[in-house]
Amino acid sequence: MRERIRDIGLRLMAPLGVGLVLGLIGPFGTYYELLVIPRIGYWLAVVSLNWALADTGIRRVDGLASAHLPVPHLSVPLLGALLVSIPATGVVVLANGLSGIGWPASVGGIYWKVLVLLAAISLPAYAWAAQHEDAAAKRSFMDKSAAPQVQGRASATDAPAIGPPLFLARLRGPLPGRLLCLEMQDHYLVVHTTGGTEMILCRMEDAARELEGHGRRVHRSWWVAEDAVEAATRNGQRWFLRLVDGRTVPVGRSFQPALRDAGWL
Repeated sequence: MRERIRDIGLRLMAPLGVGLVLGLIGPFGTYYELLVIPRIGYWLAVVSLNWALADTGIRRVDGLASAHLPVPHLSVPLLGALLVSIPATGVVVLANGLSGIGWPASVGGIYWKVLVLLAAISLPAYAWAAQHEDAAAKRSFMDKSAAPQVQGRASATDAPAIGPPLFLARLRGPLPGRLLCLEMQDHYLVVHTTGGTEMILCRMEDAARELEGHGRRVHRSWWVAEDAVEAATRNGQRWFLRLVDGRTVPVGRSFQPALRDAGWL
């Protein structure tokens, strides 16, 4: 509960901070049209509402198409901004009318300004969410690494190695035990097995392609073997997979539809 409150606080700080800065700067002519207090209130309202709209659009695009888009850290937030640009324009029109700036003679005349605002909101918002998600994944990994390993099916380290020869050739030697999951750390992959871990220089995309049929990509930083999943758990809007060794792996939003279709969630 405390962590959820902290996350909500962090989410609110971003739009409030951006709104305060824009209220002090007064872009798009608002510096001359509104006094400082009404101007700050105007930008806090506009940024907060459009931030919520942009977040909704980004989540929609991220969940449906991020796996198929080039340069997702740019294309996902920009397409999300475009998706909500019309209702966001309505927010600005309403704010202009209620604040005393005046109802615009042509809505199309302010549409491009709204697109610029949405792009300015969406790009850092998506980057922050991705960074926060990756940090949560690393915290989960560190917590599980520090805790005593759960004994059970995963304790059988003499289980036969699995995986296509191309991927196995990347390892220093035979795979010790069962392959559980892969964790991306910068340009490296940490290969987690029931017999230990090994770090290799490999892209997650290449490893996932070479291991096709043995598991699935569940997060931008995680791949999980199909026979390593013990259960799926949910905490609010976030999903996690519990593996047979007790490890908890986060599920990325964009991977949830495919995992649901596969019966993992």
